[in-house]
Amino acid sequence: MRLPAMSLQEDIGRVEQHIREIEQRIERQRAVIAQAEESGLPTDGPSNFLWFLKETLSLSRDHLARLLADEFRAADSQ
Repeated sequence: MRLPAMSLQEDIGRVEQHIREIEQRIERQRAVIAQAEESGLPTDGPSNFLWFLKETLSLSRDHLARLLADEFRAADSQ
């Protein structure tokens, strides 16, 4: 099933924005972990959340790659 070109572009934009937001959250989470380490606080919870964010980022990048491939195929067929 093909999506209209405009809808595909909107999806790509949304996923790109989502990726930027996750990257920012990862940086903030790294800072949280560093601060916890400096304070001698446990880092298991924050580290687990960082792992989750990295997994989410990986899945989002995969999603973007699929959308870009769809866009390429759509442009190639025109």
